[in-house]
Parts: sequence; structure tokens; C-alpha cells
Amino acid sequence: MTKRRESTAMSTENISNKASNESNVENTNLELQKANQKRLVIVTGDKGGVGKSTFSRGLLQIYINKKTHLLAYDADKRNPQLERHYGKDIVRCLDIFNRGEADILLVNLDEQQPPIALLDLPAQSSSFFETFERELNIFDSLKECGYQITMVSVISRVKDSVSILKLLYEYCGDRVDYLVVKNLFYGTEDKFERYDESKLRKQMKDKVAVQEIVMPDLFYKTYDFLDEHSLPFSGVYEHAKANLAIRLRVKSWLAEFEKNALKAATMLGLE
Repeated sequence: MTKRRESTAMSTENISNKASNESNVENTNLELQKANQKRLVIVTGDKGGVGKSTFSRGLLQIYINKKTHLLAYDADKRNPQLERHYGKDIVRCLDIFNRGEADILLVNLDEQQPPIALLDLPAQSSSFFETFERELNIFDSLKECGYQITMVSVISRVKDSVSILKLLYEYCGDRVDYLVVKNLFYGTEDKFERYDESKLRKQMKDKVAVQEIVMPDLFYKTYDFLDEHSLPFSGVYEHAKANLAIRLRVKSWLAEFEKNALKAATMLGLE
């Protein structure tokens, strides 16, 4: 009788271990599938000046350094920073508020199938998704092309940051992944109480894929130098007027930026 009980117990344990192993394999396969999935990374923010384009420029520089095959788009017609700093050979401009022009994005992705596409949106462009979805069913269309969308929301400490993110979440729901970026230009990581203590944050963490990282603050003189000469971050290493301090600050900032970005490697296609 004792041997039978032991045998039954061992069988139950084996079944449990087998189920656990199968579950682990399934989870691993899902993680690998997600890591290898093509990504459309869309960078958004609230009002102008939140650091949205700075994040896009930093991320594009990482992709370039890694020799990633990608398509990059600047949709900020009034202030196309991404295109201005990296040039028309690398960044294409789109006027997403001109009906039909955003179609170019879908056509390019479908025809060229790059593993990564980066889209820098202008501030307060949430209506873009509503129009694009209504006319072209963008979420399903991108899924059919093999793309998962990552919405990057760069935030400051003001209430608008949470409000804009809330609108984005209410519209996109679980159809996209979310990456929230705290811009440390506005204070240390623990000073973003409006977002950290919001009901929205808890709701998103309970229901969708969301990650949080920080973007380091770049010393204003170095930032102003890049802006004055419309340089990519890598441009300071060759520019005649870039002194040693500027070069070192850019190198240090990029290293810290990449370290933080790698915490969301899957969402940003940086594996």
C-alpha cells in the first residue's frame, strides 16, 4: 500500500514537473518570438520641449551604432529635429496631418520589411491615430505586416504628461506595448509623483505590457552646441569646434542613455 502511494505521488510529481517544463518552454518561445518580432517604435509626448525628439535622436544613434537596418521618419513638420540632425539620407519627413501622406509609412514597411522603424511624432498628435485607424485600420494592418508597435511616451513632471498618456492608453489599449520615459532634465527619478502615484500607472501595469526607463539629462552647453550646428550625437567627434569637454559629455550621455534603453531592449528592438 505504501509503495502504491509512493508511486502515485511520484507520478503526480512527474506530471507536475512535465507541465511546468512545458509551460517554461512555451513562455521562452513566446519571449523569443516577441524579441524577434519586427518593431514600429513611435515616440510621443505632451507639449513641445518635453524631450521627445531628444529621445528619438538618442535611440536613432544607438541603431546606427549597431548598424541596424531601419527606416526612420520625422512627422514634426514645424520642427523636424530628427531630420535636421541626421539628414534626409537617413530620416524621411512625413506630414501626418496631410491626408494620405501617412500612407507612405505603411507602404514602405510592407515593401521593405525593415526589422525596425522609428517614427518621431509631433506634440499632441493623438488625433493622428484615430484618423489613421478609421481609414486604414493601422493596428491590424501593421500586425499583418509582422510589426508590433511600441508607444514611447516621454514625460515631464506636469499633469499634462499623465493626461496625454491616458488619452493614448484609452485609444490604443492592449494593441500596443508602452514605454514610459522619465526625462531627468525635469528632476530626479523619484520626483515624478504625478505619474508614479497616478491611477493610470497602476491600471496600465495591471492590464498591458508597460515598462519604465529614464533619459539622462544632457548638460545644456553640450545640448546647445549640438542644436546650434544641427549635429547628430556622433558628429561632435569630427566637428572642429567641439572641444574635449563636449566630446566627453556626449560620450558619457550616450553610454548612460544606451544602458537605460537596453532595459527595454525587446520593446525597442535592441536585442
